Amino acid sequence: MTRDRANFLSYVFIVVAVAVSAYLYPSLPDPMPTHWNIKGEVDGYMPKPWGVVVLPLSAIVVFVVMRLIPVISPQGYRTDQFSQFLNIFQVAMVAFMSFVTILVLLEAKGIDVRINQMIFAAIGILFIIIGNYFGNLRKNFLLGIRTPWTLTSDEVWARTHKLGGRLLILMGLVWLFGALYAVPPGWIIGMILLMAFVPVVYSYFIYRQVEGFKDKKDDV
Repeated sequence: MTRDRANFLSYVFIVVAVAVSAYLYPSLPDPMPTHWNIKGEVDGYMPKPWGVVVLPLSAIVVFVVMRLIPVISPQGYRTDQFSQFLNIFQVAMVAFMSFVTILVLLEAKGIDVRINQMIFAAIGILFIIIGNYFGNLRKNFLLGIRTPWTLTSDEVWARTHKLGGRLLILMGLVWLFGALYAVPPGWIIGMILLMAFVPVVYSYFIYRQVEGFKDKKDDV
């Protein structure tokens, strides 16, 4: 995906989120619900207009941050080698935040959109999309599995992120399954923690395999 196409799609998602926010604004309660617990019960409110403004603003902030990354990347961490990943990541995140904005506003208006199930499904799709391209991510100052071993070795970074991509896809499928079949949240959280821990341990063992550790006697 080119940068121009990524920017165009991001603009479309942002405009849709802003338009829906403006259209629904008069009919939204004040304060309006903005957060739901794992059971789908409202447990957080914000007053208008902030409750409406913050939601589409989050998509805009994601877009701005993603466009700044190539500009502010320091020497040695240039993004040219994985620009396609950044573009796809940008569109996926902006689309996700815009989608969540619309869901929250509709639910706040009183329309039952099964917000928890829909957000679970959206997170699953987001993980699957990112996971498909995660192996293309190269060493940078902000994104990725940043352990002492991945940052030291380009090969360890690449192999760890290939594994991480597969695990992200698996996590996405878990979230989708959870959205469809109401899996207990504890199971999902446990699997996510496990999948987040595995690449860290994997990067250590791959580093030992690829780079090895110098014997302490060699340093004397």
